Amino acid sequence: MKIKLFTHTDLDGVGCAVLAYLAFGYKNVDVEFCSYNNINQKVLKFIMSRSLSNSAYYCLYITDLSVSEEVARQIEKHKDNIMPRLFDHHATALWLNKYDWCQVLENTPMYGHLKTSGTELFYMYLCEFSMLDIHNIDAVKNIGKFVTIVRDWDTWHWKELGNIGNISKDMNDLFSMYGIVEFIEWIIPKISLEDADLFPAFGLEEKTMLAQLRKDINHYIDKKNSQIIKKEDMFGNRYGVVFAERYISELGNRLCELNPKLAYIAIIDISEGKISFRTIKDNINLGDEIAHAYGGGGHPKAAGALLNPDTVEELINNISGSQYKI
Repeated sequence: MKIKLFTHTDLDGVGCAVLAYLAFGYKNVDVEFCSYNNINQKVLKFIMSRSLSNSAYYCLYITDLSVSEEVARQIEKHKDNIMPRLFDHHATALWLNKYDWCQVLENTPMYGHLKTSGTELFYMYLCEFSMLDIHNIDAVKNIGKFVTIVRDWDTWHWKELGNIGNISKDMNDLFSMYGIVEFIEWIIPKISLEDADLFPAFGLEEKTMLAQLRKDINHYIDKKNSQIIKKEDMFGNRYGVVFAERYISELGNRLCELNPKLAYIAIIDISEGKISFRTIKDNINLGDEIAHAYGGGGHPKAAGALLNPDTVEELINNISGSQYKI
C-alpha cells in the first residue's frame, strides 16, 4: 500500500517530496508534482479513480498547494477511505482550515514571528508521529537542517541572515540546475549519509556549478534591468514590467533593489502563460491587491497569476502605451 502525494514544483514543494521519501521509502510514495493551474484537476481525477475502490493507497497528502471548494468537498466526502491531509502556508488557503484534515498556517508555531513553509508544516506532522525516527542521529539532524534551509529560502528569511543565509540560496540554485528528479537523487544521500556537523557540504562540482550560475544570473539581471518598462497601475503605484523566463524570484528581488522608486516588478513569462509579482516594500500587498486583479494570489511580497489571452492582450496594450520617467 502506498501514500499519494500532490505537491508543488518549487523547492518548498519538492522538499515535501524529499521528506515523504525519507519517511516512507521510495517504493511506498507516489508523487505528482503540480502547478496552481492543474492541482484541482489532478486531485479530482485521483479521488474519482479506481484507486480508491481497490485501496491501492491508504493516505493522501497535499503539500504547499491548496484546492478549490469543489475539490475540498469531494475529499471530505471520501476522507474515510483515503485519510487526507493538506499542509499549506499561503494566506489565500486559510479558509481550508474549516476541514479537520487541513492545516494552513502563515507563521511557524515554533517561532511565531517567522513565516513558515509547506516543507516545515509537513515536517512537523511527520515528527509528531515519529515517522522520521527510523534514521540515525546524523540523518535526523540533517533532515531538520534541510527543512530550515528550505523554509528560509521560500519565506526570504535568508536575506536577513547574512552569509549564513546564503546556504538557502545555494540550495535553491542547485535545485534549479539539477531539476526535480536529479535534485532528489542528489539530496537524499547527502541527508542520509553526511556527517551532521558538515551538512550540507558542497563538493568541487557543486561549487563550480554555483560560481558559473552566479555569473549567468548577474548577466541576466543586468540585461533585464535595461529592458524595464515603467508604468503606473490603477492604485497609483509606479511599477516595472519585464519579459523573462528565468531566475524569476531572484530577478524580481534584484530589480526591486536596483529600482527603489518602483513599488513592485511584474515579470511576464509568455511561454508559460503566467505573470509574477515581486516587491521589497512593506506597504504593498501583492497577493491581495495586485495579483488578485488578474485572478491570482500569493504572499504580500511575492505573488502570481495565470495569463489568459485577454489578459495578455490587455498587458501588451498597456505596456505599449505611455510610460513615465523617473
